[in-house]
Amino acid sequence: MESNALLELTVETLEDLKARDIEVLDVKKFTTIADYLIVASGTSGRHVRSVSERVAEAAKHAGVPPLGIEGR
Repeated sequence: MESNALLELTVETLEDLKARDIEVLDVKKFTTIADYLIVASGTSGRHVRSVSERVAEAAKHAGVPPLGIEGR
């Protein structure tokens, strides 16, 4: 899966789950380990955990399991 397709999948999943303040940062010029950095917030700790789990699940179903998750 290309990075643009994974980006779209991730942002759509975040929007579906009502994540707040979704920001996509293009970091291709600054690092070789990632093309994009996606930052989002939620309404509560439980909401943030749920969103992170569902995004990881969506990526896994798309054939791209996450290497790690921060902020759980």
